[in-house]
Amino acid sequence: MYNIKCRHVKALPYTRTGDMIIAVNPYQWITDLYTDQKRKHYAQKLVWEPSETDPREQLAPHVYETSALSYKGMAHDGLNQSILVSGESGAGKTETVKICMNHIASVQEGPGQSSETSPVVQRIIDSNPVLEAFGNAKTRRNDNSSRFGKYLQLQFDHAGGIRSVSKLVGSKCEVFLLEKNRVAQHEDPERTFHIFYEIVAAPDSVKKGIWDGLAGTTNESFKYVGASETTHIEGESDAEWFSKVCKTLKFVGIDDDDLQKFLRAICIVLQTGNITFGGDSEKSEITSGKELTALAGLMGIPEADLSPALTVRTMATKGETYKVPLSPDSAKEGADALAKEIYGKIFLWVVKAINGKTCAEEAAAAAGKPLGPKKFGLIGLLDIFGFESFPVNRFAQLCINYANEKLQQKFTEDIFKAVMEEYKFEGIPLDEIKYDDNTDVLALIEGRTGLCALLNEECVRPKGSGEGFVNKALAANKNSPALFANKTDKMSFGVIHYAGRVYYDAENFVDSNKDTLPTDLEDAACKCTNSIIANAFNFEKYQAAAGAGGKKGAPKRQKSNIMAPTVWTKYKTQLSHLMTSLYATQSKYIRCIKPNTVKKPLKMEHKTSVEQLRYAGIVAGVTISRSAFPNRFGQFRGLC
Repeated sequence: MYNIKCRHVKALPYTRTGDMIIAVNPYQWITDLYTDQKRKHYAQKLVWEPSETDPREQLAPHVYETSALSYKGMAHDGLNQSILVSGESGAGKTETVKICMNHIASVQEGPGQSSETSPVVQRIIDSNPVLEAFGNAKTRRNDNSSRFGKYLQLQFDHAGGIRSVSKLVGSKCEVFLLEKNRVAQHEDPERTFHIFYEIVAAPDSVKKGIWDGLAGTTNESFKYVGASETTHIEGESDAEWFSKVCKTLKFVGIDDDDLQKFLRAICIVLQTGNITFGGDSEKSEITSGKELTALAGLMGIPEADLSPALTVRTMATKGETYKVPLSPDSAKEGADALAKEIYGKIFLWVVKAINGKTCAEEAAAAAGKPLGPKKFGLIGLLDIFGFESFPVNRFAQLCINYANEKLQQKFTEDIFKAVMEEYKFEGIPLDEIKYDDNTDVLALIEGRTGLCALLNEECVRPKGSGEGFVNKALAANKNSPALFANKTDKMSFGVIHYAGRVYYDAENFVDSNKDTLPTDLEDAACKCTNSIIANAFNFEKYQAAAGAGGKKGAPKRQKSNIMAPTVWTKYKTQLSHLMTSLYATQSKYIRCIKPNTVKKPLKMEHKTSVEQLRYAGIVAGVTISRSAFPNRFGQFRGLC
């Protein structure tokens, strides 16, 4: 803490600890840190000049060393690389990824490289407004917080070998862990995803061209959006951002009819939130006739078909099919589930469109010059939300912190491996290193009787509740050292994470975890005249049928989706896929720190900065290194 503060107040944002860079957000652009000369200097020293000693001893800490060493590991050693950039909202992760990308692109030009930005990197940067519009939102801590994870893989065509030049030829972006619940609910003063505010802020002439019902609307016209005092993000208005997003969409090939369908799909999500339900506990009815008419018109579905899809659930048994009326609460949950599912699918659709412009294989295929089977050298850049601990922590925070626990496990293994390799290289005997790992926490979350399994079980119970989940979790894991009860609140429980104790409010856990879209609404989405939505839902049904052993052709109707994958199950699957990708690479780490909450240069708040050092796993990493240090110290003392 003392070191990073001393450097921060001198406008030196980077500090090195072992192989890790700590990047403190300076809240200003420090020009002399990112000159063309400095970029070339780090590339020359770390990549192109062979040295028997560690060249970093003569270099100041910088993210350029991370990007240069990653390129060297990929191009010279033939090992795929990953750079894991993490930190809390507002710590500067996305900007750090951009800096790394630009430097990697300049390194790949070789000695005497050009200072111009790579066309591939420029395409990635140009597409960023769309990803931010659909994946970012205002939170309590940051007006432009990423609510999804992004793993960007830079593709290199290389021959390998010392001093070989590997050329950057493309990129592929994988997105995961999108916080879809934010579509249907958010707390003041937070906002839902930017794209909703941006489309509402567009000029009326533009809005009328998208959908007649959009003209004249304000944020308050849509329940999913609502009033917001925030009208500018990073100095630009929502209307200005909308113009940028449309420009970017056209850049990636979403133009004319496709752009119209895409923007109307967003309107369908918005309008779904305006449907209201009344009636009694046994039967619901739609109480917003005009809103239903508008939604039916947008989707191209007769009201007579859409209304029962929203208020009745079709159940199928082995011998018969029957309809069960839904309560108003259940009908509302179904409508919200439809909105979230559509939003998730159009987000993936636009990401695929971006990859079509940047991915080497897809771009070549689109140009009629398929590359065929080709293996690229890869450098992956992971931009992911950091550990979160708020006054009130909900389901989203547990999911985010679970992801950070998995990343911390890999980080610990990498640090431990680095210490072991260093001792082996220096010929120093090393006794067993003892340190605290997070095995207990991961077992608590993902074990057979862990939080994930018990919450999924509670979600299929007819009257599953947050309190029931908490009671089961405490009973089934009473011997877990990572779980503890909240004696003053039966709806809350605590987890001892690697970064400290966190209490979770389980009141909405069950509803937040349900991701089951009623079959009737799924069928309605398949019949939607908006081809983006219809194709996405029909393709998923086809995949489900094929995966169940179905034959090619029309997919079979599902009997029931009561056991459909939950949010947590899908989250865990995505996280497992990400970790598999990361374990197949040689990883390097950049930990971003937000020095103050007022976003002012040269100011550091001690308490929150120390917490972030702990949350980033830096304290745990130092503990591992220190636990072995006495042996090494004694060996060196004997040589002196």
